[in-house]
Amino acid sequence: MKKKLISLTLTLLLVGGLFTRCEQKLNLSPLGKLDEQTYFQTEEDFKGAVLLAYSTLLNYTYEQGDAGGWFQTMLLPDDDATTANNNINNLEIFNWVPTAGQFRAIWETTYKGVQRSNIILEKIPEATDLSPEQAESFEGEVRFLRAYFNFILASQFGTAPLIETTPRTVEDTRAVSSKPGELWDAVIADLKIAKDFLPETRDDANLGRADRVAAIALLGKTLLFRAQWDKNPDLYTQAAAEFESIIGKRSLVAAYGNNFKPSSENNAESVFEIQMGIGGNNPWLPVDFNFDGNGEDISAGSARLIYFRAACGLNPGDCAPGANAQGYGSVQIAQPLQKEFEPGDPRRAATIFLEGDAYNTGENADGSQGWIYRSVYSATGSSPAKYVLGDNNIDFRSPLSINNQRVIRYADVLLMLAECKILGPTKDLAGAAALINQVRRRADPTSRILPNVTATTETALFSALRHERRVELALEDHRYNDLVRWHRAGLINIKTDIDFGRPQANQAWSEKNLLKPIPQSERDLNPDLVQNTGY
Repeated sequence: MKKKLISLTLTLLLVGGLFTRCEQKLNLSPLGKLDEQTYFQTEEDFKGAVLLAYSTLLNYTYEQGDAGGWFQTMLLPDDDATTANNNINNLEIFNWVPTAGQFRAIWETTYKGVQRSNIILEKIPEATDLSPEQAESFEGEVRFLRAYFNFILASQFGTAPLIETTPRTVEDTRAVSSKPGELWDAVIADLKIAKDFLPETRDDANLGRADRVAAIALLGKTLLFRAQWDKNPDLYTQAAAEFESIIGKRSLVAAYGNNFKPSSENNAESVFEIQMGIGGNNPWLPVDFNFDGNGEDISAGSARLIYFRAACGLNPGDCAPGANAQGYGSVQIAQPLQKEFEPGDPRRAATIFLEGDAYNTGENADGSQGWIYRSVYSATGSSPAKYVLGDNNIDFRSPLSINNQRVIRYADVLLMLAECKILGPTKDLAGAAALINQVRRRADPTSRILPNVTATTETALFSALRHERRVELALEDHRYNDLVRWHRAGLINIKTDIDFGRPQANQAWSEKNLLKPIPQSERDLNPDLVQNTGY
């Protein structure tokens, strides 16, 4: 599955809905319109169906506004990013309402992924042309994907419905809200099977497909989240065991910034990435839009680049090179994140632009014109550099980037393991410090400006861990989830301990914002859905 999601070539009729399939390096031929009774037979059939489930992931980020929903629901609510030039964005200042289109987009895409996964899992036992090994491999892959989709539902919506079979009647579609913990249970169950069925690694022809390491990493992450959501310290021990089992299965790349460039995707540090491609001629249409199967009108890339790139500051004339055509400046860096980096931390320049930094991006990606970043390009004085530096996609038949979205990196695994060692019932503070320092040494391998963490108390070491996660993983869509789980565990108080960089956000945040609202459009169709408290 190595890159790219270049075209969607196959239309499937599955349970009354039309779905498209992405053709990648597997070179599968278009097969026309088929139904579920005739399609799911051969290895090639299941390859196509599994790629279809993967392609659902592209719907989250194909567009930077309401349509995809990802950036405004996962990134803006944290204390790292803010909207352009102090504009008011209700999601950023926690004025969350059930009618917001971004929440509906996340909900719909996620359940689409669940549905596509479910039907494959139902068809594998019926297939007569699959070997046992092929059946297990496909099942492991799809269980990983379904677990990832259900992880999103559990962490964002709490008790959203748990759907494990394909609805066959109208009544079946009116699923009730799940019970507390049911979605977490389902994620854990799927990942335990996935890690047994998936291969340890993937060859070059299948880079991007989930493997055993990805399944174990997501399982450990789920157990860590649940330890804190449920205040169950024993789950730290279980999470740590999962993480320990994959130590050494990946490695930190020498240059931190190489984790975010198209030229160094799927590298030694990568655990799981969403594979991006340019797609068709209309970037404003989702990957599933064209149901005729020719794939010419769909997007397969990420809008992150044009969303992140600097544009114009408060004064109309203060514009970065390529503003508006190549960058909308929709994300600006909040002051608290700017202050979080230690002096000399090389990750700062790889993560955010500040006054005087080389602005080698867009048409000037090679730095040939000597442009520098000016603080007036942003009301906060800073713009994102992560995912921007090294991305020279200026093919503006599509403003989308082919730069993969990094979902889990090995550095994240090391820091999650360190967290388990700090907070778990069996304290290993020295082991946690060593893991944190491993990440810090990679960030600063030569000058050693960054001193080793030497904290010897749980409180001090957890503070160091929180700092390290913030600067290492900034702008990677982890931060708000981290704040929520730490708040739920009683380790921080978001209301009093966190500075969002916008007074409106700090004033408006309340306990209800630990979960997103259930979309009102869904409750209109299904009154059995219980709205989350406060909405």
